[in-house]
Amino acid sequence: MSGLRGWLGLVAACAVLGAAPPPPELTVRLECQRRPAAGRVLCEAELEVDRGVLRWADVLVVRAPDFARPLRARVGPSGLFMKTERRQRLQLALAATELGTGRLVVRARAVVCTEPSGASCRALSRESGAEVAVGPITR
Repeated sequence: MSGLRGWLGLVAACAVLGAAPPPPELTVRLECQRRPAAGRVLCEAELEVDRGVLRWADVLVVRAPDFARPLRARVGPSGLFMKTERRQRLQLALAATELGTGRLVVRARAVVCTEPSGASCRALSRESGAEVAVGPITR
């Protein structure tokens, strides 16, 4: 009988562990404005979590085209232009010195709290990319 009780206890413990909600997911969308000529290219990174509170976020440039280098390699809260409980938008800029197309890749980092008090927080990160296009539209 004690073997059966032990087995039932193990099953109950596994059920409790399995019932815990999965960690919050971070979604990142990156878009860059198209420019007709060389100059400043503005890009927007939108970070969103499916639950919890997005307390802090930043964006690191991982890769940029040679013709359009980032003005800053990291954009943090100073680049924030929209914020809600679950979503933040950060703006970053590239300096395009010539015409071309290429890919910008960023790593978004965030701190998400599932408790309103901030007692249960975790760090999340995700990469995202977008096309950078400088030059006239030829299509």
